[in-house]
Amino acid sequence: MKEKDIENLIALYPHEFFPKEHFKLKGQQVKLGRCYADILFTDKYDRQIIIEVKRGILSRDAAGQLMEYYGLLKQSNPDAIIELILCANTIPHERKLFLENIGIECQELGLSMIQKIAAKYKYTFLDQLEQEDKQVPPIVTATTSKAASNSDDSLTNVWIFQADPKRYDILNALSDPEVQHFGWQVNQHKKDIKKGDVALIWMSGKDAGIYSVADIASNPAIIGETPAEAKYWVDDKDRGIESLGVLLENRVVLINEPIYRDELKQIAILKRLSILNMARGTNFPVAADEWQAIKALINTRSKTAN
Repeated sequence: MKEKDIENLIALYPHEFFPKEHFKLKGQQVKLGRCYADILFTDKYDRQIIIEVKRGILSRDAAGQLMEYYGLLKQSNPDAIIELILCANTIPHERKLFLENIGIECQELGLSMIQKIAAKYKYTFLDQLEQEDKQVPPIVTATTSKAASNSDDSLTNVWIFQADPKRYDILNALSDPEVQHFGWQVNQHKKDIKKGDVALIWMSGKDAGIYSVADIASNPAIIGETPAEAKYWVDDKDRGIESLGVLLENRVVLINEPIYRDELKQIAILKRLSILNMARGTNFPVAADEWQAIKALINTRSKTAN
C-alpha cells in the first residue's frame, strides 16, 4: 500500500471516510502555485476542502505544507472559505491537539479501515499491480530462515519484535527500499535470541499485528543504525543510540495484508501467544506450535503481500 493508494481511496469514496460531509471531488494533485495539493473537495456549503494525506505517522512538517496550500488557494480565490484536513495512519495525541487548536482537522485512518474500503470496492493497491506479472512463491517455506536453511525447522527459534508506531514510523520504514535491514533492540531473552532465528515484526496500537517476517542476521551485540532507518524515529532523542541489538533482514512485508491481533485471538492455539497476554516489552518468544499456526496464516497472504 502506497501513500497514493490512500489518496485515491479518499478521492474516490469520500463518503466512506467523511460520511456526513457530502464532499464533491474537484481534483487530485491540484496545482496551487508551485505546489500540488493531494485532494481538493467542495462541500454542501460550497467551502473548499484541502486534504493532505500521509502514510504512517503524521510528520511535524505536514501542517506547514498544508498552510502553504491554504495561502496559495486563498491568494487565487480570496473570497473562498477554506477548510484544512490532515489524514495519516497514526497521529500522536499531542500533535492532534495542537493542529486542531489552530484550525486543522486531523483524521487518523487505520490500515484495517483502509483495507476494508479497498476490499469493498475491489480496489487493487498499486504495489500489487506492479507485482502481478511476477511469480510469488510461498512466503514461508518448510525452512524457517535463510540462515537456518541447512537445519531442521524445529531447531530455529521464532520471536516477535515489537514497534511502537508513535515512536517509530514502522510503516514507511518497512516500505523504504533504502532500508535493507533494521538494527533492533534486544531487551528481553538476550541469551536465547541468535543469528538464524526468525523475527515477526509487530506493530502495536489499534491496528496491532504482524507486519513483516524477517531473518535475524546477527547475534546480539552493541549496534547502531543506518541513516536510512534512523530517519523514521519520531523524536530526535531516539536517533543515534547504540544499544544491544540484532540485525533484521526483511524477507517479506505484509503491509497490504497484515495479520491483525484480533485474527490471532480467534485461533485457539494462539490465545496463549506471549504478546497477546503481556504486551509490554520489545522481544517475545513464539512456541513451535504457535509458529506453525502463524506460518499457515502468513502463507495464505503470499499472493497479495508486497
